[in-house]
Amino acid sequence: MAVKRLLVIISSVVTIAYLLTEPTYTPTALNAPPSIGYLPTFIAHKSVITDTSIPNSIEAVEEVLASEVDGLEVDVRLSKDGIAFLYHGEALEEATNGYGKPEDKNWDELKKLHYKQDPSSGLISVETLFSLVGSQKYLFLDIKSDKIFNSTLASTLKDLIHRYHLQETVVLESFNPAFLIQMRLTARDILLMYDFTTDVQAMGEEIQSQFNKIPWFLRQPFIQKQVRRLVRPDILGPRFSLPPDLRQSLIKHGYPLIVWTVDSPQIAQTLLNEGILGIQSNNPLQLMETIQATAQVSHDAGGTSCRPAKILHIKTVQDIKDALQEAKTSQKKITIAGRKHSMGGQALLNDALQLDMMRFNKVTYNPESKTVTVEPGATWRKVQKVLDTHGRSVKVMQSDNIFTVGGSLSVNVHGWQVGSPPLSATVVSLQVMTADGKLQTLTRDDNSLLFNAVLGGYGLFGIIVNVELETVANTSLKFHSKFMPSEDFTEAFDKFISQNPHVELAYGRLSVDQNHLFEEAGLFWFEDDNSKVMTSLKDEALIAIKRSILRVSQESNLGRKIRWSAEKFYAQQISRLGTLSRNNAMNTDIHILWPVHKNSKDILQEYFVPKSQLSAFIKTLKKLIVEHEMNILNVTIREVRQDKLSLLPYAKTDVFGLVCLFSQDLTDEAEEQMHKFTQTTVDEVIKLGGTFYLPYRRHYSKRQLISAYPELTSWTLIKQAFDPENLFESDFYQHIKQSPFF
Repeated sequence: MAVKRLLVIISSVVTIAYLLTEPTYTPTALNAPPSIGYLPTFIAHKSVITDTSIPNSIEAVEEVLASEVDGLEVDVRLSKDGIAFLYHGEALEEATNGYGKPEDKNWDELKKLHYKQDPSSGLISVETLFSLVGSQKYLFLDIKSDKIFNSTLASTLKDLIHRYHLQETVVLESFNPAFLIQMRLTARDILLMYDFTTDVQAMGEEIQSQFNKIPWFLRQPFIQKQVRRLVRPDILGPRFSLPPDLRQSLIKHGYPLIVWTVDSPQIAQTLLNEGILGIQSNNPLQLMETIQATAQVSHDAGGTSCRPAKILHIKTVQDIKDALQEAKTSQKKITIAGRKHSMGGQALLNDALQLDMMRFNKVTYNPESKTVTVEPGATWRKVQKVLDTHGRSVKVMQSDNIFTVGGSLSVNVHGWQVGSPPLSATVVSLQVMTADGKLQTLTRDDNSLLFNAVLGGYGLFGIIVNVELETVANTSLKFHSKFMPSEDFTEAFDKFISQNPHVELAYGRLSVDQNHLFEEAGLFWFEDDNSKVMTSLKDEALIAIKRSILRVSQESNLGRKIRWSAEKFYAQQISRLGTLSRNNAMNTDIHILWPVHKNSKDILQEYFVPKSQLSAFIKTLKKLIVEHEMNILNVTIREVRQDKLSLLPYAKTDVFGLVCLFSQDLTDEAEEQMHKFTQTTVDEVIKLGGTFYLPYRRHYSKRQLISAYPELTSWTLIKQAFDPENLFESDFYQHIKQSPFF
């Protein structure tokens, strides 16, 4: 009995200690940070930017669209017959000529009402809002519902957001954790913001009765902490009056914070200086005019950062023209950003105009040519969703689909599609705006030099306006796998992949068990089974389990052994299942790789070696990892055919690309350790006739750079010919120019 009591006491203490800790920021939306990349600093609360604006009205929305305010918050309710619409108050008579509770009326009744303030203005539906705003601005939908669970509202909003492809720019916010959990279960690709407060005294235009509905327990910091643990929101929405020490704790733990509702310039300035990312305000224009917002820091995936002079959010071709003119007038450089997943400063430059392309993202399928035309800010996921409805699939893309097409073209990514050169080989045509402001159409035959320069040109030759890409049929695939000693991988790849005309997708993986490092390899592939595709695009399953298994391997070698065993078991189970579509096979979830702790960061590197040199490089890589005590989490092997188009080819012949994922501590010693390891590894890969991938961190020396890419000398001359004033710049290009070889 004494032992049992002791165990109960220990478990109780551990549980209490766990519940008292702030949960790690681990958002689960497919578009969550760092994928978001940007959140608006100023947001029009209830879509209001002037004293005469009618909250949630179409006129107010149009005023925001015509302004520099980059986000608007609106209040969303559900009519009796299931139509989502905008209205703030709890009773129609508060602001309209109607009476009663809004949710008790059908939409036919509601849409006939008008606002007391302006009889020509009436209620609008969320669909009208979406069709008007599109992805021009960020939309924050504040859920107003008395129901703890509201499956109809959750389903309605999911369908609307998906229909208008607004997963990148629509955020659902609510005080109700039950609805947020329900929304997460309904759709994992929709951004969620958890609103909360510890103070319920209404101020200004706030409605006290709405604050009174917030249960006492949801106003307690301890309970709010558990809500964050359960919901795992992508953004937090605290009231501005939240105690400063609590705000700072949340910022320290990595949460993006957007506070509400702030009309005082002094308070807004203080909050921005603290590190608050966004402010909802009834006077956003006044705040923009009267306070100095803290210069926004722009980060890339490797932790490199800069402070641009300004971030311009591109939505149209005219926006690009205006940005070029502003750069020339202000004598600023231009750098171009999408997801900013590159780690070498390709999208960063201090005191430059950074063009955020994320909302320039239209996708159009061309049925006659079976191609797809894509604006650069569109993600591959958005392209996949459009193609899926037409029975088509992306021909070549990287394994994760959250990245922008423009960014992928700029680094000329490769995929895991069998027998394929990099992405550039699938480009039919490009529209590019060059430094002189001219919009040029490029193909392999017309303007071929600039065509070849832009693909893999790291955003230094022009701004991609759109691209026409080849597509393939969305075939039905069957999964296969085989495990072998790593020295047999090349032979197995040739036998099971290269000589099999039915294989469409293939990759390999090495065991990272420290006791048997790289001794065993797995080969995984998908074959076309000629059956009809029946399923639509679906989110990957078991993400939390897969991520947990990966992160256990970060902490111990036992975890690595467990992970390799789990990989074999999982492969066997999938092999026994039926077929899946090509699009679903290529719809992997990057959250599997999401870090759990803030005391380390993930670092990617990729090395390309001639196929005949794979075994030699694996042996060398193993030796160097052991010598430098690197924490290697994963090595994936993909075939890349020779690149005959881009001016800076990394695949100078048919190669295997080895993508290496490391975990690195956040210390100067660990950084120096990684630096030495990288330079030694680069020397070895060059000896074998290989190269390294430039989008990753700049730990290579200038000698190594020119050895792996001797084309750089002529490449820089071509850059000067197309952009003599160096209007398009980046940290990456400045690093190259400093080389004594140029």
